[in-house]
Parts: sequence; C-alpha cells; structure tokens
Amino acid sequence: MSEKTKNVLIASNDVRVAGLIQQYLLQAGFTVQCEFNLDAALETLIETSSDLLIVDGEMPDKVLKDFVEAVAQLRPGMPMIVIGISEHEMQSKTLSAFVTAFIEKPFGVSDISQVIETLN
Repeated sequence: MSEKTKNVLIASNDVRVAGLIQQYLLQAGFTVQCEFNLDAALETLIETSSDLLIVDGEMPDKVLKDFVEAVAQLRPGMPMIVIGISEHEMQSKTLSAFVTAFIEKPFGVSDISQVIETLN
C-alpha cells in the first residue's frame, strides 16, 4: 500500500466489538466509521475514501462471502482485514484471495493495530 492508512471502515454485526475497535483506532489517530448493516457499509465504501476495511468474520458464510466479493469488485486492491476467523477457515470459502489479513479469536485491539502497521 503506497499511502499510509488513515480512513478505516468497520463492517460488523457486533456493536460492542466494533465500538471497542473504533475507540482504539480513534485514539491512535485514525478516522473511523462503523456500519452495522452490510448494505450501508457498501454505500459508505462508494461514498467515502476509506483506505482499509475491517470486517467481522462472525456472520453467516454466504453473507460474508457475498460481502467480501462485492467489496473486491467495488474497491479492487483495498486492504481488508477479517477479524474472528482464521485464514484456514477462509481458504475453504475461497475468500483468501480478497482478504489481506486475518485476525483469529481471541484477539485484542492491539492485534489490529499491529496488522495495520504492517500494511503501511
């Protein structure tokens, strides 16, 4: 990624987890927006200049697959981090080609920060 990540979009069904991640990233100097509806998250990606998408992996397989593929079509090359699921689990869903990084459970918000740093 040529530019440093500044604008992060979080797409999550879990308000509590998304809020914790958002709070941590805001304190670290990022601009962060949360969407709890995947259609709204896609609209936000179209309307904003998000540099990074953090996706909650704790959603039904087909929903996750359709969402990640839609994002890849809308914003090719935009880094995506999926939290709460392992790369091994994602390989069976054939989404690892679209996802930049996986953060397995249990994770801390500092794990997300470290992954963002490696992307920059």
